[in-house]
Amino acid sequence: MRVKTLNIIISVAVAAFFIWLALRNIELSELGLQIRIVTYYWLPFFVITLSLSHYLRAERWRLLLPEENKVSRVTLFAGVMLGYMMNTIIPRFGEISRPVYVARKEKVNTGNLVDTIVAERLFDLFVMFILCILAIFFLISDPLIIQSLFGIEKWTLFHYSIIPILFIVILSGIWGFYKIIFLADKQIEFQNPVLAKLVSFGKSFGEGMYSLNKVKNWPVFILLTIGIWMGYIIMTYLPFYMLNMQETFGLQFLDAIVLTVVSAVGVSIPTPAAIGSFHLLMQQALSLLHQVPLATALTYATIMHASTVIFVFIIGSLTLWWDKYYTLAVLEKR
Repeated sequence: MRVKTLNIIISVAVAAFFIWLALRNIELSELGLQIRIVTYYWLPFFVITLSLSHYLRAERWRLLLPEENKVSRVTLFAGVMLGYMMNTIIPRFGEISRPVYVARKEKVNTGNLVDTIVAERLFDLFVMFILCILAIFFLISDPLIIQSLFGIEKWTLFHYSIIPILFIVILSGIWGFYKIIFLADKQIEFQNPVLAKLVSFGKSFGEGMYSLNKVKNWPVFILLTIGIWMGYIIMTYLPFYMLNMQETFGLQFLDAIVLTVVSAVGVSIPTPAAIGSFHLLMQQALSLLHQVPLATALTYATIMHASTVIFVFIIGSLTLWWDKYYTLAVLEKR
């Protein structure tokens, strides 16, 4: 309990530090003015895109589940939305609450579901790396700007080539770990309950990670992944219209790809709801890459972030309610 409390305190302190960095060179009156002139006609399209991208994530997750685990689409979508809701409260808590919710509701193995999340995140990390390479070398005029934003200006092609190799090594290690645990479980009868539980967890972990190898419909899996990330890019692009940034600063759809990579890095920093880290990185990226004034850039980040959090809670709550209603309706029919 003390460790969890300490983690929360540290994450809040980090968020506060990032917010201070984002605000230190801005007149609050200017920020207030920018927020007051924001337009919201783009918001319905933003909400539709957010809902669709998260639904596609639930559909992709279904492809990672073992065939014997037949889970309803409504429950999977509710689990995904619950995960996002929990992540806004406690960093990374959603990665646990999502599979636990689905496992308890559908009475399936929790270990297998937990570790499909790890497999899913590793795959998304690889996609983000590909987008990062695309952004740095093809979508911006001066790669040093985005490299300096992330603190990797001294990286060479060698450093970038190491990352996919690391992915292969990690996946190979996971496969080897699973095989060892599987053999140990078959040949050794563990009397110690703690060891038996560790072996059982390791076996479930390996099976969950091994789920990427069991995906039978890779074309659909890849198409769903493209759809998920395209949704994120559109969610980055649509808020340009809040302050007419597409005309004033010439921001285009390709620029949204670069900002999506930046936002993904900001979200990955463990602060509550990515507060502070998201705002600072998006502000600095808009300022460095497109000469957007700091107050305008922070307004963009603030409104986009607030819209995402608010509608994640609204859609998530409605989906969880519907999942309960849907389950009761099915039981009544039986």
